[in-house]
Amino acid sequence: MAKLTYKTDEHSWWQRAVMVSGDGLVFIIFALLGRSSHGLVDEHPLLAAVRVAFPFFLSWLLVAPWIGVFRQHPPLRMIGLTQVAWLITLPVGLGLRWLQLGRASPLSFALVTFLTVAILLVIWRGSYSWWTTRRAG
Repeated sequence: MAKLTYKTDEHSWWQRAVMVSGDGLVFIIFALLGRSSHGLVDEHPLLAAVRVAFPFFLSWLLVAPWIGVFRQHPPLRMIGLTQVAWLITLPVGLGLRWLQLGRASPLSFALVTFLTVAILLVIWRGSYSWWTTRRAG
């Protein structure tokens, strides 16, 4: 049985916190981009974006850990795992959004959501993985 060191434990918890925070930011950016592209103006645009992002972020938090994306991986492996996790997460998020709105989202919304979030997650997680791998040197 492998013994974990304090440094590993410390790195592990803060790395996960950074990843979860960055992921949350990705979903908020996705929602802000979508709302602005449709010209939707609210009194509280950030709250509206959180409402849009919530079902997808919650789904991500439920699915992604099972795929292993909250562990340290080389950049290309992280990108691959991120894509797999997002492929599984999207239908769960669309289902939660359906429950939230009381209606299904159009196919065009699902496709744009898939592509936009996939690109944002790959950029964020690939960059972060590259940076942490480089730092660990």
